[in-house]
Amino acid sequence: MFSGFHQTYNAFVQAGLENPLEETLTLLDFLTNGAFSQMAAVALHENQANLPQILEKRRQGMPWEYVLGRTYFMGLALTCTPAALIPRRETELLVKTVLAAVAQLDQGSAMIIDMGTGSGNIAVSVAFHEPNAHVLASDVSAEAVALARQNAARYQLQDRVSLFCGDLFTPLQNLGYEGKVDIVVCNPPYIPTASLGKLAAEIIDFEPVVALDAGPYGINIYRRLVSDALLFLKPGGLLAFEIGAGQEKIAERLLQKTGGYGTISFVRDENGVIRVITAVSRPQLL
Repeated sequence: MFSGFHQTYNAFVQAGLENPLEETLTLLDFLTNGAFSQMAAVALHENQANLPQILEKRRQGMPWEYVLGRTYFMGLALTCTPAALIPRRETELLVKTVLAAVAQLDQGSAMIIDMGTGSGNIAVSVAFHEPNAHVLASDVSAEAVALARQNAARYQLQDRVSLFCGDLFTPLQNLGYEGKVDIVVCNPPYIPTASLGKLAAEIIDFEPVVALDAGPYGINIYRRLVSDALLFLKPGGLLAFEIGAGQEKIAERLLQKTGGYGTISFVRDENGVIRVITAVSRPQLL
């Protein structure tokens, strides 16, 4: 939606119209049969009392999602706080990849681990869109787990989204899940430490650094993820995780180095950039 809005606005700018923003908003209102102005009027009226606080937070550079305490992901409204990263639209590709994999399973249900769940956007989206899925969601941050629990409860998914707190797979060990999981999904930190300073102020000043910093080469979590996931995946189970642009070769080498995966596949976004990697686990040798 925003890309189309920006394109239209820029077209009006290039056309030399006196007030391109007003022209864009007017066009949007016409195209929605007046729905845009009606919704905007209601929303602005409801937030009028909070306007000074909203303005101050925005003046400080706080992202809109944190200012308003909500965001949208996979068509779902989610509570959003600085306890976790703001869910990005590009991560929907990872969720769609998982949902497609679940649809191909022969069994009637799916056991899924969402590692580093953050706000719970992946776990909640998968459970909401796939009624036969049970998701074990874990995060090292207790605040993030509390937020994920809130989002799961929002859609009454408490029975199918189980939440854990601890370092990667540690809280899931010795609970009987080893070798029984169909899919492990993860949107890990993948930004090299040296690149953190290049991020926009809205990101680095407000979003949790622990969910961004992936060490000197941007692969700290990848190393542990691809190794430890094998303890929980069934033979033929799927590991699916998001990567940063250009990291596919190093991620592929890490997967191959474990010796525990067979087929490795790459999933490209709408711009043709590889953003998701999947790998199928081999039967473990005794």
